[in-house]
Amino acid sequence: MGLDQYAFSAPEALTVEKDEDGRLAIKGVHGEEFQWRKHAKLQEFFEGRVASGRLVPMIHDADFNCNPVLLDIGIIDDLEMALKTRTMPSSGGGCFYGHQFQDESADDYKEQDLKFCAWAREEISGGDYVYYDCWW
Repeated sequence: MGLDQYAFSAPEALTVEKDEDGRLAIKGVHGEEFQWRKHAKLQEFFEGRVASGRLVPMIHDADFNCNPVLLDIGIIDDLEMALKTRTMPSSGGGCFYGHQFQDESADDYKEQDLKFCAWAREEISGGDYVYYDCWW
């Protein structure tokens, strides 16, 4: 078990609807474009924005786990700057986050993270919606 992270785009905004059992479900999710595994610093970056209210999970009364957040150009710019200046936040840990090797993961994922920023900026500029999602 561990932290799995995803980013994807969709041509239309996702919606929250009740499924056939009456549970809330997110509709409109497309296949993931980017995947990470136990990238604790990336998770901490997004969790900090959720905690501050800058990002809001799709299902407002649920936690961030399996609950995508819509990204905008400002968030992507902040992420890219943190990556380039090596100021990504450190994770104090999460049960499955891999915080013990977060510096190594950040180094290993840096090229992919920067590629994600360029891709996300292009998708958003083209009118698509870009989301980050995680599962632990």
